[in-house]
Amino acid sequence: MHLPPAMVLQVLIWGTVILGSLVSGLVLLGAGIQFRRDRQNRHRIARYQAWETDLAVYLFSGDDTAPAFPRIAKEDRQLFRKFLTRYHATLAGQEAEALRELYLGLGVHESLPGRLKHRQTTVRAQAAQEVGIFKLGEYLDAVVPLLDDPVPYVTHLAAQALTLSGDLRFAQPVVDWVLREERYQRERLLRVLEGFGPDLLPWLESHLEPPGGAPEPWILFALLAGSHRHRESEPRLLELIANPDVDIQASALKALAALADPLTYARVEPLAQHEAWPVRAQAAKALGLIGGPDAIPALIALTSDPIYEVRRNAAQGMADLGHAGTSALTWLAEDPTADRFARDIARERLEWADERGHQ
Repeated sequence: MHLPPAMVLQVLIWGTVILGSLVSGLVLLGAGIQFRRDRQNRHRIARYQAWETDLAVYLFSGDDTAPAFPRIAKEDRQLFRKFLTRYHATLAGQEAEALRELYLGLGVHESLPGRLKHRQTTVRAQAAQEVGIFKLGEYLDAVVPLLDDPVPYVTHLAAQALTLSGDLRFAQPVVDWVLREERYQRERLLRVLEGFGPDLLPWLESHLEPPGGAPEPWILFALLAGSHRHRESEPRLLELIANPDVDIQASALKALAALADPLTYARVEPLAQHEAWPVRAQAAKALGLIGGPDAIPALIALTSDPIYEVRRNAAQGMADLGHAGTSALTWLAEDPTADRFARDIARERLEWADERGHQ
């Protein structure tokens, strides 16, 4: 079917008009959004500059007759909360406490119960952060459900709020949250758990099930003991390196390496011949730190291990021992009767040490 030329022309004209209108509308919409954001940014910068001046007078004037902090307009309260949480990170001691009193005195915390359940992610996250940094213990129970929030950023801030309280009543839900994360993420999350302080490790020892039934919590315990360098956990770590679970053994070895107690050397050395290479690799890391130069014969033996990670850790352990270690590596690299893999890894670590001036 052929349309009359006049009708085709009309269709083309109207199509062009409609398309042009759509494009113009989108351009205007984008310009409007950009204009609104620019205005918000200018307003935020102006308020921050004014509040910084007011806050400096409030915190550092040292004068009892100093004027009270200006009233915050209702529409600026969300902005002010963000300002205070950012400013808090730069303070400590009496100034941090004075900032907390200002936060409470202005009543901006009264909306926390609603904000902790708000549909917007940024609002929930901000509320959880305020509970943590301003140590608002009365709101901690309302923070616990956020550990199941679908947004990782919110759960992270909720866990921080609970650990910063130092209240071990909330240790179990936070530990459960960490254990729900992927294993490679847990070492990063140890910093969050450290907020509970060194009392968390005795709490874990008394509350965890035996390692045979649930190895993951004990792996976390070992990693935490290492990061805290918690010497009181050493007896338990020595028990864990005898556990049949390879991951528990490797984690406990890592923690013992961090403690570097020479008295544990005799218990660690036999694990250099363990059938599982992850255990041998951690033993290779630990031996030099625990035994010092006395560990060199065991480390030389590990440089001919069939697994590269074990050889590398053993050679690195010797390189970290300074002159005694690098001398042993040099002897190994130049020994024509030595294992070929051992000579190669010795040369590689010597080059590494030479580049960094570790000779």
